[in-house]
Amino acid sequence: MRQLTTSLFAVALVAACNGGGGGSGNDGAPPPTPDAGTCDPDPLKTNLPALFNGNSVDMDDCPILTFTAKYGEPDAMIFKAIIYVESRFQFDAVGCTGNSGCCPQSGWSDEECACLGSMQTGPACGGTSTLGLLSNGHVDLDTDQTSADWANSVFNPQVNIELGIAGIAGNRAQVKKQFPGCTEDQYTMMAVGNFNSYGSTKSCTDYNTTYDDAVLDAYNQYSAASGWPAHAY
Repeated sequence: MRQLTTSLFAVALVAACNGGGGGSGNDGAPPPTPDAGTCDPDPLKTNLPALFNGNSVDMDDCPILTFTAKYGEPDAMIFKAIIYVESRFQFDAVGCTGNSGCCPQSGWSDEECACLGSMQTGPACGGTSTLGLLSNGHVDLDTDQTSADWANSVFNPQVNIELGIAGIAGNRAQVKKQFPGCTEDQYTMMAVGNFNSYGSTKSCTDYNTTYDDAVLDAYNQYSAASGWPAHAY
């Protein structure tokens, strides 16, 4: 399983994504839950053609912006690039089944322990969060978007992208403790590399460059297309 200097830019973008700070219009109602296609303005928007599978690379921008700010991550575009590398924006993608050693203790099936959804991640077995889990402690694998279980399904991009970004934020906190003195951009690359291969980071400059380079290919393309202020990773 794939395992705070908050960007004011990202926080401002999420305010726009959510329709502002306190409500919607003048009726005092809370803003709608961000979902695909509801960000306006959308600073991650590339307007690039659909992928071979028909998916738009701009379809998950709102949850990306929302959870980037929630977890204090400095660069929202890096997560859009990760989603491209992991799933080509396919919400119900499944890969690397049975890849977690702790799943037998949790009584989970191989699919529950797989790389799941947009970011190819899932709940941590033995964790304390209920995000992406059913009431019986098993992973919610519902792919029916009309189902009552969909709201907390691991395949729901709102859930899956939060799990992925939260995991990378946790990786960042960990590598900061392990390797003090690196730059924030180095910590991003270290945390992203560990997301693909946990423990692959060895120092500020020795990390999972094979995976990171694939992410950066998409990152640079999307940043150029959208006018995003790209980091010089």
